[in-house]
Amino acid sequence: MHTRNVLMWLITSWLFLCIFSPPVFARDPQNCLFCHKYKRLRAYDEKGELHNLYVDTHLFNQSIHRNVSCIGCHSDVEQIPHSKTEKVDCAKACHLDKWKAFTGENFSHREVAENLQQSIHGVKPDDPPEIAELKPDCKYCHLNDLYTLPEEVPSEKVLARCLNCHKEKGLQETFIHISHRYKHKTSRSPLEIVELCASCHADEDFLNAVGFTGPKKEAVETYKETIHYRILQLGGNDTAECINCHATQSIHDIRPPSDPQSSIHPDNRYKTCQAEGCHPGAAANISAVDSHLSRHKDKGPEIKIVELIMEGVMFCTLFMLFTLMGMETYGRLRNHDARFFRWLRVPQFLKKRNPVDKNILGSIPNLHRYVNFTPKGDYQRYSIHIVINHMLIGISFTVAVVTGLPLFFHNSELSYQVINLMGGIDVTRLIHRVNAIVFTLDCSYHLLVLLLGTIKKLLNGTFDIRRTQFPLWKDLKDLYFDFRYFLGLEKTRPRMEKFMYKQKLHYLAMVWGCSVLTLSGCCLLFPEFMVNYLPFPKISFNILRLMHAEESVLAFLVITLWHLYNVHTAPGRFPIQWTFWNGKIARDHQIEEHFLEYERQVKEGVAECEEDKILKEGHTNER
Repeated sequence: MHTRNVLMWLITSWLFLCIFSPPVFARDPQNCLFCHKYKRLRAYDEKGELHNLYVDTHLFNQSIHRNVSCIGCHSDVEQIPHSKTEKVDCAKACHLDKWKAFTGENFSHREVAENLQQSIHGVKPDDPPEIAELKPDCKYCHLNDLYTLPEEVPSEKVLARCLNCHKEKGLQETFIHISHRYKHKTSRSPLEIVELCASCHADEDFLNAVGFTGPKKEAVETYKETIHYRILQLGGNDTAECINCHATQSIHDIRPPSDPQSSIHPDNRYKTCQAEGCHPGAAANISAVDSHLSRHKDKGPEIKIVELIMEGVMFCTLFMLFTLMGMETYGRLRNHDARFFRWLRVPQFLKKRNPVDKNILGSIPNLHRYVNFTPKGDYQRYSIHIVINHMLIGISFTVAVVTGLPLFFHNSELSYQVINLMGGIDVTRLIHRVNAIVFTLDCSYHLLVLLLGTIKKLLNGTFDIRRTQFPLWKDLKDLYFDFRYFLGLEKTRPRMEKFMYKQKLHYLAMVWGCSVLTLSGCCLLFPEFMVNYLPFPKISFNILRLMHAEESVLAFLVITLWHLYNVHTAPGRFPIQWTFWNGKIARDHQIEEHFLEYERQVKEGVAECEEDKILKEGHTNER
């Protein structure tokens, strides 16, 4: 009984192995894997280099050549064990008998090999041996572990439907081959294609060996500065990689720019840009745009110059703002104008009182030190339109930063995580573009409010340029005397207008930033349209798309480090001012930094005269 059970187990195991054994053995009639299945099978060549001869059956089953027998490529092997084999010629006819029976012709990579030979990567008769050795062959790009057939094209479901009617034995091989050819693209992802090309074109030793200089030597470096590469790096696929632009008739037919048939020849470049899925409908002058953002002198120095200017502007701006912030913080704390925490401020007691007279307004120096205030504001400073406008700009600016800066800092792991958190790069780009429309509409709304308000005041005869954001000579004098006050050289701060020099500087910076970001954003979103209307598009377009990123970073730093400091975290303002919410300003703040506006409001009957209250009624804290 026991013997019978053992026999049944052996028979079952044998049947199981016969049925479920790897199919590669069925395509290995010469039994090559009898030796090549061992991982430690190795051999030395004439140069003394050790080569691994192991064949991973699982990996081979996933490759595009899984339907080809070993001698289909290694046709020089006539007996086993065999001696050294020749290098495989991918251009020769393969031993696909089922293919020939079904199509009537031998299968071959000959046409592909001819395209490769004609391309810049092909070995030419006049190539020196050291250059010929550096040029890639088929196997340099086509590795079995990467060159696989995706499931979606073609799918096994499609093949199953075909087999319902077509019973020919060679159909499967034919279907796989045709679907792969019709796909007309590699099985690598776009980012993998860039990395493959960069393995040579970013290799310093290789570039020096082939004599590449200038833009050719910078090709990978400058491509990685473009929006195309940044999208790829953050997970996008719907953008241009190397082959999209440089391949001519097929993915193997890559020619130098000097070749009249090249897709990047000056006469053909605009046609390449007009390809469906890229920039269809673009005018011929789109080819003037430098797609690699080259800084080399052969393509014009404007990119490098603009970069240096923007870096200089950023450094000078931040240096000036930090200097101003430091001096103001030191001066206001030193002169006891404010406590750091707003709720700790207690009005000072006026020890010496001047006699009451008719010119009481402005008679008390540093009046802001002696007045009470309401944390949520005392005087109305902005209308509801400006408050709403400011809120919308704040929200849209925040969204723009979150969705845009990851593209600028594309090498950061944090950027990748932020992009994934928002649903991927495609969703992030959509949000950024919709937000850009909201931002533009909000800026238009702001201009409309200003225009209508100015017209109304002109008609009423109440327009006063001193109460606007327009820069005046007095602002420079206020800045000078304010610095002297912070350094202890003046006893009082200058009496400033409704909008002091800091706010005017910030407002002008916002006008500049919004203009640059809107115009440069249009270049990125509508390049086909913008190249037709920009003067000198070859220069201006490249400058604007570079400035979009540089100006975004500068705006982010100015808003977060200076604007938020002045409004919410400066001594006497921390932790928050409610002007952004209700449009009101505190009494002490109005008197300290906008005394002339306070003076006008008193004369207009909008505000109470604080000097009169203190001198006549006494200070509220007097004991």
